[in-house]
Amino acid sequence: MAYFNTLALGVCYYPEHWEEGLWRDDLRRMEENGISVIRIAEFAWNKVENEEGKFDFSFFDRFLDVVETTGIKVIFCTPTATPPAWLTQKYPEVLTVDLDGKKQHHGARRHYNYNSPVYREKTRIIVEQLAKHYGGRKCIIGWQIDNELNCVNSEFYADADHKAFRVFLKEKYKSLEALNEAWGTVFWNQTYTAWEQVCLPRHTMRDTSNPHLRLDSIRFFSESCIGYCRLQYDLLKEYLPEGVFVTTNGLFPHVNYRRMVEEALDFITYDSYPEFGLMEGADHLKDRKWSMNLARARGCGESFGIMEQQSGPGGWYNFRVAPTAKPGQIRLWTYQSIANGADFVSYFRWRTCLFGTEIYWHGILNYDNLDNRRLKEIRGIGEELKRLKGMAGSAYRAKVAILYDYDNEWDGETDVWHGPLRRHSHLGLFEALQKEHIPFDYVTVGPDMDKESLSRYEAVFAPHMTIVDPLAVQAISEYVAGGGKFIAGARSGYKDLNGKCPMAVMPVGMDQLFGIQILDFTAVMKDAPKVCGVMDGERLEMPLFHDILTPVSDSCQVMAVYDSDYYEGEAAVTRNRFGQGEAWYFGAAFSCETAKKLLKAMGIRKEAEKWTDVPSCCEIALRDGKEKSWLFVLNYENREVEIQVKKPLKDELSGKEYFGKCKLMPYGVLVFALKEVEN
Repeated sequence: MAYFNTLALGVCYYPEHWEEGLWRDDLRRMEENGISVIRIAEFAWNKVENEEGKFDFSFFDRFLDVVETTGIKVIFCTPTATPPAWLTQKYPEVLTVDLDGKKQHHGARRHYNYNSPVYREKTRIIVEQLAKHYGGRKCIIGWQIDNELNCVNSEFYADADHKAFRVFLKEKYKSLEALNEAWGTVFWNQTYTAWEQVCLPRHTMRDTSNPHLRLDSIRFFSESCIGYCRLQYDLLKEYLPEGVFVTTNGLFPHVNYRRMVEEALDFITYDSYPEFGLMEGADHLKDRKWSMNLARARGCGESFGIMEQQSGPGGWYNFRVAPTAKPGQIRLWTYQSIANGADFVSYFRWRTCLFGTEIYWHGILNYDNLDNRRLKEIRGIGEELKRLKGMAGSAYRAKVAILYDYDNEWDGETDVWHGPLRRHSHLGLFEALQKEHIPFDYVTVGPDMDKESLSRYEAVFAPHMTIVDPLAVQAISEYVAGGGKFIAGARSGYKDLNGKCPMAVMPVGMDQLFGIQILDFTAVMKDAPKVCGVMDGERLEMPLFHDILTPVSDSCQVMAVYDSDYYEGEAAVTRNRFGQGEAWYFGAAFSCETAKKLLKAMGIRKEAEKWTDVPSCCEIALRDGKEKSWLFVLNYENREVEIQVKKPLKDELSGKEYFGKCKLMPYGVLVFALKEVEN
């Protein structure tokens, strides 16, 4: 990350929660334990504007004066996530409204709506006041906008939202005639004859509202969030010195984060709580699954950080219970974030709050304020990071990409024909790539996705590209023609950008790329006899849905056939030679085991096999700097595992040399220095 010259540790701190006599000692202890950055003020509107229009900066002035006697740096937040009671009482129209028309009242957080003219004006005032007063403070290195935009609630139905939705639609479609055509409103007599008739989704019989309306409504929710973030970003940039960054923390539903970073942030930060993976009912990947989210954060821009990294047991007073991190797990999760590309990791929080909803959302220190094993573990991490010189700003190395398509994600929320496939396949692909030790990136489908952005990858997966963007197809086709390998899953290519199904043979617009037509298909019922594919004598799992493929090009080769049912012997997997590359079509959803076999068939090999051989329970990652590379090995098991080191390598964290068969302790981490950047 360009804004951090070295790997840095931070912590979330709430000076308003503590007696002022604690501040200096807290900051001293942070510095002594390797923490160099604090985040403050995201819920502290009243500390600056306790009455409308009356601003008092003395509280944070006093606190920052103390900070500037230390070496600690500050990320200052705009406090708009929790509007004060005086505001919501006087201007109740700022409160968010749910689908049923029920207003959400004051008393929690994120109870405002982005499109309220009053709230946007109050936001403008408080942000400008803060930026003007604190923008020049030397200890402030960055600003965070709001806190967790679209967390808790990602859909908004206040009167202001319905009005703003109509403006959004007028700008997009220009006329009611075009909107009616795009949404197919002739079905069920939904045709609009006046703009005032158009609203965001509301309850209908069996909730069977127009799916094209639903898709545009989610696009609108994303635009609203990005626009609100951009309002604050533009204000801050007017007053901040050059080099002071602006970020926010996500990832949450109904936001196109790639666009948010491009238009309204310098970079994104992520709140990483791997403890959720350890809760009862979580899937078998447990905390390792959080690398999937870290890959999403990495895919939002050129760099990212962690604004909240789990440091203690979690849970609100009335919601969720999560366990305490075992010895070594905080260290593991910190390096999980760093291995996946983060240069800045900030723990939540310094000390557990003594009151309020989050009294069980523990921080580094417990209520007693005594040093503990968690603080000791973080102090050790801080010492280790000093040895990773040159890593800040280095690039995560990936050889496979998975396309992340917001239109298809949002359409899949209500489309039961492809939504479940998408969720199944993203998890199956992630697990296969993790266990095969093949690092991957998410690449967002959008205007900036082109041949060049794809050509760095040996293979690109598009799990279920149901909605077809012609520009994306062009970029993919050029990538394949230039020598790339591309593979899509079932239900690809049968909707346009409005979510309508064209009268055309599937896969629409991609029949030449894949050299196939899809003339028959079926969902797979849970109790039906299992139908598999057969490839090179091996059976392939073909879960959830079956596209029955008909090759129509001489360059298309059948790689697997179905083994039973009325389509026994028909093509299940095909490979088409297109230009210098290959376009594969897999007629089902991707499970872990099937994805492994397909990776092998495509010739995609393990990334680190020339250096190490590690068990599938470990994650590997590589980061490439200007002068050398680093190979991470992370053990997620509460047991010792054996690894094979094929060349003499030095662990930068311990200084120990490794070669041959070696032991890696429970929750252990190794960071091997490679002598040169090896690609």
